[in-house]
Amino acid sequence: MNQTDTAVTRGNGQDILLQAFHWNLVKSHGTGTLDQQDKTWYQILIQKVKEIAEMGITIVYLPPPWIDDSKWEKDEKHGGGEGYFWRDFDLNSRYGTKHQLIELVQIFHRYNIKVIIDIVLNHRDRFRMQNDVWHFPGPAWRANGSDTGGAFFDGSCDLKLDQPEVYERFKHALNELLDDCQVDGWRWDFVWGYHPNDVFNLIKDTKKVEYFSVGEYWQAANITDDPMFKRYGGSESSRIIGWAKDSGCCVFDMVLKREINSATAYNLKNGLNLHNDPEIRSSIATLVENHDTGASPYSPSNGWGQKVWECPPNFKSRAYAFILSTPGTPCVYWPDYFDWGLTEIKDLIRARKKAEITSRSEWINFSESCGGFAAIIKNAKGMEALAVSIDSSFQAPDLSWEIEAEKKGEWTVWLKKS
Repeated sequence: MNQTDTAVTRGNGQDILLQAFHWNLVKSHGTGTLDQQDKTWYQILIQKVKEIAEMGITIVYLPPPWIDDSKWEKDEKHGGGEGYFWRDFDLNSRYGTKHQLIELVQIFHRYNIKVIIDIVLNHRDRFRMQNDVWHFPGPAWRANGSDTGGAFFDGSCDLKLDQPEVYERFKHALNELLDDCQVDGWRWDFVWGYHPNDVFNLIKDTKKVEYFSVGEYWQAANITDDPMFKRYGGSESSRIIGWAKDSGCCVFDMVLKREINSATAYNLKNGLNLHNDPEIRSSIATLVENHDTGASPYSPSNGWGQKVWECPPNFKSRAYAFILSTPGTPCVYWPDYFDWGLTEIKDLIRARKKAEITSRSEWINFSESCGGFAAIIKNAKGMEALAVSIDSSFQAPDLSWEIEAEKKGEWTVWLKKS
């Protein structure tokens, strides 16, 4: 059912997200950011809040908050503990304690930054459960099987959200994060294996109105037991857009992510964030990388993180120039700015804010005549405000435009003089 007649958790249209973690934070054997340090990640972030605010970030999203003591080693690589195979709802995780999380959120709020949390609804670690609320095997589970959103993947334990005991326990856990920790919303991890109506209902049934939520619908293949396939058919774009409509959340633009990975600027215009419907544009969150798709620092011996769908490094600056200049709600990946020195991200955020570009902004396409990607983006008042050229011959139309940010040979951003 389309949920447009209810509250929608998509922020104010002017938000810029920061994914404030990466895959290798909790690795051991000298390959993790926190290995042998005397501070937790929450404590480190507390020291970074001012810098994050100065970047222009308005929302940070934090890693899964529940305890995860899973471990694995294979082919001289190792992992576990990242939060994606959580054990139970204990908020004292490898990233820090519940008290530290509360303090971190409070400090972010002082700087007018919202906080959302990565929530994993569809899988957990059943091998290390202690004092568990769901007996295994039992009606709460379909191990390696399907839930309200179809089968998840082998190696996981799939929780059944259509079971009242499971749904109510999740609702209680989300209320704890909303009430005790004062978080502002959710990033729904890999939203395959549960139905968008589950997300919609959890948002509706929690005590506090969430500010922003975004889902990761990442499934190009036609999976017949995926409810989005049944409802919206084989088009990946239709299923992504449909998930946002049915959940009331934003959704990450994996169509654009594929075009970013092609490293061809001309293809960027195919992203869902440039859809002709402003309602759809406002439901789209754009990204260059996340903890799964891209590399993570500090671990050359451990494969540099996940890297399952990586943007070519020599195209990354162009990709940020695109997502930070165009409609949708852009998301910055922590290592790109804080570890690998893409300082132009801050310049691009400044340009976006000066121009008052929103998630719904209209745009004028010049790519066909100039090659690469070229466009003029309008502000919320419908006035031409920002021009962007990526690998394109496009130049500012007249002297009423001036360069605001540039990486020579790659991209240029102009702002209209006031």
